[in-house]
Amino acid sequence: MNTGNTNKVTSKDFDNFVAKEIKEVSEVKEIHLFEGKNIGVSISDSPEINQLGFSFEHQKNLIIEITRYLVIHGSSLIYGGDLRQNGYTRLFSDLVFQYRPTNEVGKKFLKNYLSFPIHVKLKTSDELEFKKNGVEPIKVSAPEHLNIDETMFYPPNNKENLFIWAESLSKMRVEMNSESNARIFTGGSMANFKGKYPGLLEEAILALENDTPVYFVGIFGGVTKRIIEGLKGEKPKELTLKWQSDKNKDYGKFVSYYNDKVENDKIDYEKCSDYLNSYTLEKLSKNNGLTIKENERLFHSIHTSEIIFLLMKGLADKFKRN
Repeated sequence: MNTGNTNKVTSKDFDNFVAKEIKEVSEVKEIHLFEGKNIGVSISDSPEINQLGFSFEHQKNLIIEITRYLVIHGSSLIYGGDLRQNGYTRLFSDLVFQYRPTNEVGKKFLKNYLSFPIHVKLKTSDELEFKKNGVEPIKVSAPEHLNIDETMFYPPNNKENLFIWAESLSKMRVEMNSESNARIFTGGSMANFKGKYPGLLEEAILALENDTPVYFVGIFGGVTKRIIEGLKGEKPKELTLKWQSDKNKDYGKFVSYYNDKVENDKIDYEKCSDYLNSYTLEKLSKNNGLTIKENERLFHSIHTSEIIFLLMKGLADKFKRN
């Protein structure tokens, strides 16, 4: 495939190239490319998706393709989600059931992490459905220092309960990151979150701090786009306490409450922004198997097939067997 002039390459060209490239690599190695690997997928709805010319159907279709390739090649997906009827937890559950190999029906292809108190709402019928689909729900308990009744659901409607949610979500994200061999990010809500930070921001920094191979797909904007901007040395206004306080009612008060209660790991957007600036694209590329130019393509590409190819290329490079 001639990559000298990508402007002349059509989506059909990418479809054909991706299918051929992945098939050839698989046949040469005679293995599942990502057998035994846990690959985290971090996604939530981006508030910018419509103004960028896309819809949530486009986002769903990309996730379908990512899931299909990862499951077919033997990896287990890791996702930290909730139990909304039309949320990504349900979508991932349906997808791994659809694409898992028929000779591996006993394997768990999705580890779905549920933080406290979200998993208090998990029904037996949900667990049975997840089991049928090859999903392992992982219920992460509340941090011990909270010293609370873990049989109760604490609605996030006051600063005391929001503190419980923030600490519990952070614990879940640490555990989830420790089990991930690589992470993929796309989209991401920038407001109305229940943790310390927008979820994808907190998860991305944890992964980068651990030098986990990380892939940022910028097509849908959102928090992922702001993380990309930070890695390129910019200071996006959305990653400031002022912007977050303006967009999220009472968030500024919650930040003060939270920071008064903890000694370490206080909410600090300036520190987050400085960390992204210091990480650099060079280090990102060294860790994820793509060149700087290829990462730039992943940041900006609007072609599903090109995105899939770059993800597969980077992951295959990181997981290749000697």
